[in-house]
Amino acid sequence: MDAVSGRKNVVFLVLDSLRTDRVSAYNEDVDFTEHIQAVADRSVVFENATTQAPWTLPSHASMFTGLYPWDHGTTHARSYATGDHETFISALSDAGYTTSAITPNVWITPHKGMTDGFDTVENFLAADNSLSRRIAKLSTKLYDKLGTLPKRILGRQIDRTFQLFGIDDSCKSEETVGAVEQYLAERNPEENFFCYVNLMEPHEPYHPPQEYVDKHGVTDESAVPHRQKDMFTKDDIDFGELEKMYDASVDYTDDLVGRITDALDTNDLSEDTVVVLLSDHGQALGEDGVFGHQFTVAESVIHPVLMVAHPDIEPGREPRPIELRALHDLIPYYAGIESTRPEVFQETVRGGYEFPENFTGYIPSAEWDDYYRQQRYVTRDGTKVVKSTGEDGNSRYEATDLDTGETVPVPADLKQAVDEIGEVDVGDGSESGPDADEAVEERLEALGYR
Repeated sequence: MDAVSGRKNVVFLVLDSLRTDRVSAYNEDVDFTEHIQAVADRSVVFENATTQAPWTLPSHASMFTGLYPWDHGTTHARSYATGDHETFISALSDAGYTTSAITPNVWITPHKGMTDGFDTVENFLAADNSLSRRIAKLSTKLYDKLGTLPKRILGRQIDRTFQLFGIDDSCKSEETVGAVEQYLAERNPEENFFCYVNLMEPHEPYHPPQEYVDKHGVTDESAVPHRQKDMFTKDDIDFGELEKMYDASVDYTDDLVGRITDALDTNDLSEDTVVVLLSDHGQALGEDGVFGHQFTVAESVIHPVLMVAHPDIEPGREPRPIELRALHDLIPYYAGIESTRPEVFQETVRGGYEFPENFTGYIPSAEWDDYYRQQRYVTRDGTKVVKSTGEDGNSRYEATDLDTGETVPVPADLKQAVDEIGEVDVGDGSESGPDADEAVEERLEALGYR
């Protein structure tokens, strides 16, 4: 990792749910990510990154704080950040950076406690105001005080209620990119900036413009699952059509990335700006009958895209294992506010998720035990061990040789490592943390949650 000199702007571009095998920088057979490839050509491409959780909120919380989910406590079981942990965004702000978040992702909003430290937030939620946030905090306290069974019942009823309404499921990508273009054009040229951007197109539901659908040969959109619940309710799912629709969405995302990098060039920012392009997690597209990312720690989900284009750092490939939570230490260094290069590579990487309280409203009772589980995973020297714990407290272990994909005996040292991963104290509801008001609930449902 080369030395950096002077302060740089930072664009932190998260492409939600983007798989590595759909990006030419990781798979030379891909021919529809030329704009991301242009970023990769001037980047350090991290070949072996691991996310600390297979969905947005805890993954981002780990990136922002440098902590594991079981330490920062933002999990499937508590879907908000408490604000008690320092983030690299606050560090940049304290160093004089202007900080902005431009995201249609409702997990990264003031309602979820994830935007502390940002000077400005554009989340395209009309209900984003002080009153809605106070109401949201109260609803969270009340919800947290419920027991597990009442939460499940309430989740199912909310899900059924939302089915009665037609809800806009747009990912608001055009609005997001337009806001980024405006931000870059109107920024104060005397100030360094950090701009967080989230593009949702690789995330279900999939509605790329028709030209991309046609380009990738999708012939039967009705057979494509658009939400996690479709796995339990649709009888005619075609995973081949799903893959083509996903590719169409990634293709569209790539062109959106091109607009953002063009805006950097247009505003003469490319030589003074670090571009961190990543996914917070990947996506399962039917492997072993699994779709989505809420209930799986498959390799296609936990190994995200990560590349860093820095004006002072020579491009290349980095094969050493790295956790996404290392970005908490790397970003201040890349920005130039920390002069010491952090030690970010490690022999063993870890991650996991809690019992998925927020996603149980549509799980059929017959399949409950397959999905309502706590997962932990560790990887070392090409071997991955997953510990899966059921509601009864019983755990099962599985080890995989990542080079061959074959199941192997569980190494004793990795079993010990996965057993040592901590438990999460989700509290008793006494902490004040925001949850979704009506507008946020609608966006969550549009993205397939609840």
